[in-house]
Amino acid sequence: MNNDFLPYARQSINADDTAAVAAALNSEFITRGPLVEEFERAFADYCDAEFAVAFSNGSTALLACCQAAQVNQFDRLITTPNTFVATAGAAIHCGATPVFVDIKRETGNLNLEQVAYTLERPYSQGRPIIMPIHFSGLAVDMEKLDSLIKDPDAVVIEDACHAIGSRYKDGKKVGSCAWSQMTVFSFHPAKTMTTGEGGIVTTNDPELYHRLKLVRNNGIEREHGRLERDPMPWYYEVKFLSNNFNFTEIQAALGLSQMKRLDAFIEKRRQLVKAYRQRLTGRPFFRLFTEEQDADTGFHLFVVQIDFEACKTTREKVMLQLREKQIGSQVHYIPLYRHPYFEKKCGKIAEFFPETEKYYAEALSLPLYYDLSIDQVDHIVRQLLRIVE
Repeated sequence: MNNDFLPYARQSINADDTAAVAAALNSEFITRGPLVEEFERAFADYCDAEFAVAFSNGSTALLACCQAAQVNQFDRLITTPNTFVATAGAAIHCGATPVFVDIKRETGNLNLEQVAYTLERPYSQGRPIIMPIHFSGLAVDMEKLDSLIKDPDAVVIEDACHAIGSRYKDGKKVGSCAWSQMTVFSFHPAKTMTTGEGGIVTTNDPELYHRLKLVRNNGIEREHGRLERDPMPWYYEVKFLSNNFNFTEIQAALGLSQMKRLDAFIEKRRQLVKAYRQRLTGRPFFRLFTEEQDADTGFHLFVVQIDFEACKTTREKVMLQLREKQIGSQVHYIPLYRHPYFEKKCGKIAEFFPETEKYYAEALSLPLYYDLSIDQVDHIVRQLLRIVE
């Protein structure tokens, strides 16, 4: 990739980040150690949560939540099809049955009226496992979602992989777990801050916190008060089968360094979204997400919905022409039910998701990252309008 190319996403690494990683590489520990604990504490404090557990990536963090909550084959997963496969995949790995709910095109998020309908449908066993995704960073109304839940055994796991730094309308931070058992974040390089790969779970529940730590390390228990046999210096017990999902000192060093700039990352992304809005609002054949939440959103993506048919073109042609102009773009997401795995599992069900289908037909993610300039946004929009109009 040449230096003139503007990708849809890019990490921002500076000299302080590099120095922090180098110091970690020269320290006593390079796998999970004291820096990981420091990073977890810093991130929990940032989100106003009691606890945080870091994982190798966001996908393993989602899986860990489902294992910690003991999701099983009797449970049903209620989530959006407008997400990355790891959201649904985590619960399905644990045996849950997926139940998809249509979205609202103004946000790309779950339609809560349809969630209410789904929750009211009778079921004979198991629990509802509800996984809202805060798509592109726009927070789902979790207080309203909480009011819809009648089953005391329901489990709510927020997929906030897009939403570091976002707030709900009452000012609470996404990640505070005010209306959920656990919240998951991702530190993939495309996200607001990065640890290379990496993910983290916040929770206020001490028992879930303990189980999350076991899940991260092969289900291994070492705390003396929780062992079934008399402890000895070398002794540990495997409580259940999991895997090695450890987060490293190297990742933690980068994460702690990146957190020093996290508020700046979030503010710059808001400025870029504002610039896009100023240049695209009111254009025929263009549709943007609501701006009502802009002041409270830590944006991960900038998605524009374009009526390609009315413009007498196709998304493929637009993306290829943008690439010729050294501009990257992407589609978030192919609805999950369209993938071969889910077609086999759920059947061909696209007709039941009219809003998701309309959104998918028109969605295009434009470049959004910290080192992008307003002048570059001008260039991107000029080229896009020339191609489309």
